[in-house]
Amino acid sequence: MKITRTWNRDNIAQIETLFHTANGYLGVRNAPEEGHVPGSIRGAYINAFHEIVDIHHGEKLYGFPETKQTIANVPDAQTVRLVLNGRAYSMLSDETVDREQTVDTETGLAVRSSVWMHPDGALRVTYTRMASFEIPNLFLLRLRVESVDYDGEIAIESTVNGDVTNYADADDPRVAAEPLRCLSLVSSCVEEDEAMVVCRTLRSGLTVACRAMQGCSLPGSWEGEGALLCGRYEGRLHPGECVKLNKLVVYTDSLRCEDPAEESRRVMREARTLGGYELMRRQKKYLDGWQERTMPRLAAPQPLPEALEYDLYQLLQSTGSDGVGSVAAKGLSGEGYEGHVFWDSEVYVFPYFLWTQPEKARGMLEYRWRLLPAARENARTLGMQKGALFPWRTISGGECSAFFPAGTAQYHIDADIAYAFLQYWRVTGDLAFMAEKGAEVLVETARMWLELGHMQDGEFRIDCVTGPDEYTCCVNNNFYTNAAAQYNLRGAAAVMRALHGADLAERVLAATGVTAEEEAAFEAAADAMRLPRDARLGISPQDDSFLQKKPLDWKALPRTDFPLLLHYHPLFLYRHQICKQADTVLAHLLFPETAEKDTQKKSYDYYDAVTTHDSSLSVCVFATQAARLGDLARAAQGFEATATLDLMDTHGNTRDGLHTASLGGTYLAMLRGFAGIRAEDGGLSVDPVLPEGWDGYELPFEYKGSRLLLQVRGGEARLSLREGDPVDAVVRGEKCRIC
Repeated sequence: MKITRTWNRDNIAQIETLFHTANGYLGVRNAPEEGHVPGSIRGAYINAFHEIVDIHHGEKLYGFPETKQTIANVPDAQTVRLVLNGRAYSMLSDETVDREQTVDTETGLAVRSSVWMHPDGALRVTYTRMASFEIPNLFLLRLRVESVDYDGEIAIESTVNGDVTNYADADDPRVAAEPLRCLSLVSSCVEEDEAMVVCRTLRSGLTVACRAMQGCSLPGSWEGEGALLCGRYEGRLHPGECVKLNKLVVYTDSLRCEDPAEESRRVMREARTLGGYELMRRQKKYLDGWQERTMPRLAAPQPLPEALEYDLYQLLQSTGSDGVGSVAAKGLSGEGYEGHVFWDSEVYVFPYFLWTQPEKARGMLEYRWRLLPAARENARTLGMQKGALFPWRTISGGECSAFFPAGTAQYHIDADIAYAFLQYWRVTGDLAFMAEKGAEVLVETARMWLELGHMQDGEFRIDCVTGPDEYTCCVNNNFYTNAAAQYNLRGAAAVMRALHGADLAERVLAATGVTAEEEAAFEAAADAMRLPRDARLGISPQDDSFLQKKPLDWKALPRTDFPLLLHYHPLFLYRHQICKQADTVLAHLLFPETAEKDTQKKSYDYYDAVTTHDSSLSVCVFATQAARLGDLARAAQGFEATATLDLMDTHGNTRDGLHTASLGGTYLAMLRGFAGIRAEDGGLSVDPVLPEGWDGYELPFEYKGSRLLLQVRGGEARLSLREGDPVDAVVRGEKCRIC
């Protein structure tokens, strides 16, 4: 499927995000090839490659983080300037017409084309980009200049530039406040038709090598020194003729190899041996397999099918699975939230990979397991003698949140991560992974809850926490937090029972020292967990004090005041009944056993009236839960808003990067909402529904090594086995065997 947009002076940064090229390891924004232009946010990023910067506190108290990690803009190799008879091509020039930008989700190619009405004749200028899935270190860029009736001189300048800085916006807390120079030059060189710069971050001490090779139909060579190397090619172009430049760029880093410079040389040899056309052929083959294995087919009015495919393609581009990186809040498309990994990765993005590419989901879990030592240290900083507390936002394991009420106090991050590990176990049945890594995380997060909570009047209480709703901070017994902690505690005990029964507990016992008494304490705390219900309203209270607060008539506020966090002091928001995003509704969706169906319905209506959806993590949850509650009209409306959030830029900040949680929410709505697919202790259950106006859908997924296909048409639903062993499932309440 091709997604097409017309670019102009006003949407440059937005187009850079929407049509960026990435592969989970490397991401390159779709910036103008001619160099920096007004409105551009130029950047290239490597997953988890970061710099360390100071956090400046006006009043610093004990335990506040002193530094944070931020994603580093790596050397820029996307500049390929075109000059005709001394006149430079510019995408912003009035001489440039028929501007079009496309991305093809079947080939993985992003193409920018235009016609340049040069004073000496017309030409078609086409730039093609690709981030290779076959060789994740590789970025490919091609320029094709085809003369219609131009006859004259042509020059092409192609550069590698190690002198780059990070973007900043002092007025937006979702972006770094100050411009940041992360890299210093280590070395640069020209080796025949290849050029390379090697840079090192100033404080984190990470090294990146950027090596470029290019072939051009014009004569020329590399030149320059220092951080800027330039390949210059000159000649003449006649009517009907075409000039081409093919550029291969390899990025390597010290997080993943000992000698990035030498590794870049090896990878470049591999890429050159294959050649550009073979690389593009393999890219298409890879994406053909991805489409067949993972892509839902939606028979519904546009733009839904287009938006669904675009969103899932972007999830594929955004997510690392090598255990070194995972998925940041903006993926690899921009510097919003400084490249930090939040709970979004486990709750919103993880389900897509879990149910379609479990090997990639496992890589995401390995990333969290690698950060477990830092999470243990973080727990000690917060006064806990045992357990581990994962940071609210991080890249390499340290807490990067400088505002603890809406950051570190969101202890539910531990349960969110545990939820992903438990879901992986229940969907894949991979007990060996739980023995090797997963159970260690589950035990340490469960211990954290025992330290954080306490028994009072026969209930296990968790006080002074912040739930998902960041307009309500530091409260007692947040419903979502308690429900998620309960799931974490019970799950840890269940996995340990399974490991003991399979004689696989030795490694976990050695790594954690967990005792039978602790395992029993996990279950006791879960059984006593406080999960209140308000009898008067018939709802689950968001926390112990939320319903006693003064309501805020937020719908009467001017639209220019949204999102509220940019226009109102936090304390104003905290003292009102106002929600930034789904909180209790999310608890009911993920943990439906915590409330009766009637309570869920009444809670949904209550919180829908007080939720602004200022967060992109919100509408998808309400849409998914609406489908489960049978309100299909509201579900379909929320699904469309979720699926098109970035394509339509409805939050007004796509320029800073994609909203990966919302991208994942599109799939979550399909999987959990409309298809009703779940896996818990009772096994696989499927309960599909179909909104009015949709003809049907198909959803491929995997369960315990078998590949299945759910087909829904009209009122009929069919679950079939595509590959693997027969599967027992409950389909619309009926037990059946799929074979």
